[in-house]
Amino acid sequence: MKSILLVSISIILIGCSKPKAFVLNDTKENKYFVLEFINKAFKENQIGKSPLIVIDGIPFKYDKSKDTIRLPFKRSDISSLNFLNENSSRIIYNEKENNGAIIISTKIQTQNP
Repeated sequence: MKSILLVSISIILIGCSKPKAFVLNDTKENKYFVLEFINKAFKENQIGKSPLIVIDGIPFKYDKSKDTIRLPFKRSDISSLNFLNENSSRIIYNEKENNGAIIISTKIQTQNP
């Protein structure tokens, strides 16, 4: 019941504020793990509506016009999840990226293309 309420609140927040919905390629219970983290940072005005996603140090390119973005791993693959506020991400990654950044470190390091 608690998880249903949390998912419902997340969906309402997404519908009202239009931030991106980042979901994991995982089971139903774990699918929204990153989304919950992002919604909390968004609610506290730490990040903007379309944050940069950095996976193992590599910026994750996604179509910012889409509402839902599926991340290519499971919750069990994540070793840490942090964020950079808008000012920090602008300085570190690029002046254009001013919506903050979600920093994801995985247990299985991604290969640099």
